[in-house]
Amino acid sequence: MKIFIFLFFLLSINTVHSAENVSIIQLISNPEKYHNKKIIITGYLSLEFEGTAVYLHKDDFTHLITKNGLWFNGSMTKYKKYEKKYVSIEGVFNKNHKGHMNLWQGTIEKINRIWLPPTRKK
Repeated sequence: MKIFIFLFFLLSINTVHSAENVSIIQLISNPEKYHNKKIIITGYLSLEFEGTAVYLHKDDFTHLITKNGLWFNGSMTKYKKYEKKYVSIEGVFNKNHKGHMNLWQGTIEKINRIWLPPTRKK
């Protein structure tokens, strides 16, 4: 019985603190729902002065469509190996902070981890 209670306790802690996997589109269209929540998103990461952001698509970055992106509040040096790549990011969404000159739709902050998502084999 003690083992059952302990396992239940561990599972409940993990559920409370787990991040929700959402799209950038969901964040842009319904920012109130995700404000200050742990999330996981996938997008194209740009790490540049006054333009550190994660975009829905690489084309949004290329054509400076900042409304299809989120400001990225993470270390440029720490995450340099992910620059100009599609990445998955776990962090917290802030609908109120919109980055340099308020050009983006919110911020992903308190970055917990970043990784390369799986790709299709050719």
